[in-house]
Amino acid sequence: MSQTVSTSYRAPTRPAFRQGSAAVWIIAVIITSACQHQTETPAKRYHLRGSIVAVERASGQVIVTHGDIPGFMGAMTMGYAVRDPGALAGVSPGDEITADVVVQADGSCLQNIVVVKKASTPPRALAPVRPPEPGDAVPDFSFVNQYGRKEHFSQFRGKAVLLTFIYTRCPLPDYCPRMNLNLAEINLALSGRTRLYSATHLLSVSFDPKHDTPSVLRTYGKDFTAKTDPSFRHWEFVAVPQRELRQVAQFFGLSYWEQGGQIVHTMSTTLVSPDGRVYKWYGGNGWQTIDVVRNLDKILQPGETPE
Repeated sequence: MSQTVSTSYRAPTRPAFRQGSAAVWIIAVIITSACQHQTETPAKRYHLRGSIVAVERASGQVIVTHGDIPGFMGAMTMGYAVRDPGALAGVSPGDEITADVVVQADGSCLQNIVVVKKASTPPRALAPVRPPEPGDAVPDFSFVNQYGRKEHFSQFRGKAVLLTFIYTRCPLPDYCPRMNLNLAEINLALSGRTRLYSATHLLSVSFDPKHDTPSVLRTYGKDFTAKTDPSFRHWEFVAVPQRELRQVAQFFGLSYWEQGGQIVHTMSTTLVSPDGRVYKWYGGNGWQTIDVVRNLDKILQPGETPE
């Protein structure tokens, strides 16, 4: 049975990214949606050898630091989807692995993961985090938006808020760019539904405040909002000040650290009800935009269970 958001719902055209290197843009063309669907395009396989940085079993992902992958990409640290949950059994941070990077037109994933050497000394571990639970009160954290205005989360009380964490220099198309593309689809869907649009607000929250200044956020954000929200009235791009960042990240179940000029991070997206409490948390990048829109409908119908 087909699923629709509304009779006018259509996925937006994928915007071009003005920032970043040509290499990042090439990767973005190749890798887009975490290998979730089968396609008619033959898959390409590339052999990887590297070390596990983090294992995200709940979202079915691993972060791997690896050397050059001939014919595909240079050495870097990045996250990969793992479609088979059993493939992560016995895999731990610090393990040296080999695997196949399987690339299709609609995404990429790791297969044939083999641990060739167990970690003798565990590497620097991710700070322990607890994803927010439904009903948790969201702290009234502050942030600066794309116009340089200081705001507080409490000012959205009375509206349902969908927020996701990003940083504008993120080179991994399955991470921050994909979260923003998801929000772009949701923003488009809501724009055709007056009741939901007026009762909701979207936030892309940067955890890189040193680099993501208001002007950077404004330029970056326009690539996503130009067609549906050029004035950022419904969807804002904001940065949390450094002094509040760790506390905010901990509440929303976000881990991040700097490595090799990049910020290695997990993914965290949260739907907050109009009373300022968590309605549903989405880890990883496997969540569907249509489910979020349905949950927004349910928020306005108390007593319903989130999908």
